[in-house]
Amino acid sequence: MQPLLSNGPIVESRRSAASLNRFMMKVYGLLSVMFLFSGIGALWGMSTGLRVVGPHPIILAIAMFGTLFLLMAVQKVPGINVVVMSFFAALMGASLGPILFALLRSPGGAAILSDALFLTMAIFLGLTFYAIVSGRSFSFMGSFLFTGLIIVVILSIIQIFFHPPLFQAVVSGIAALLFSGLILFDTGRILESNEDELTPVMAVVSLYLDVFNLFVSLLRLLEIFKGED
Repeated sequence: MQPLLSNGPIVESRRSAASLNRFMMKVYGLLSVMFLFSGIGALWGMSTGLRVVGPHPIILAIAMFGTLFLLMAVQKVPGINVVVMSFFAALMGASLGPILFALLRSPGGAAILSDALFLTMAIFLGLTFYAIVSGRSFSFMGSFLFTGLIIVVILSIIQIFFHPPLFQAVVSGIAALLFSGLILFDTGRILESNEDELTPVMAVVSLYLDVFNLFVSLLRLLEIFKGED
């Protein structure tokens, strides 16, 4: 590992190979936990929680943001950080409850859901494999992705008031590309991080949000195309 020279003592800029392997195993293990709790939250949101989630989306959104801020505060507190992280994932899953409930009651809804899940997993695994094997730095994508995120947020707000199918498809397509890029960027950031730059919990949350939003974008895209058949 090549050290960096500074006016002070020589410091190690990146994790050792063994440390990185342990870190990555922890990250993907916690990511699996988040997906599990998201699934539980989604099932609850589709059944018992439908009466809570559906009529009160603003309350749920406030709860999600509040939990995320709490997670940032306790990210280095063992045990508590995992509990808060799991609760956040469950809330995110619950937010999909009404969408999935309506989708599964429509003709072909189950096929759309399975296709979206398959595509999301394939894209995530493919991009993760490429980021790890290529060894490339994707830091150059940061400003471009940040700009793209702002554009998607603006378009999503416009979509609330102006939502013809073509416009929705364009927004969902741009979002799918954006969050695919963020998977590359965040995976590269994790691989390049040193011991003090990134905690496992925040690394997991970054990847989780990328995958979650990619799934939602693909789900909407497939639903629009199916509706035009």
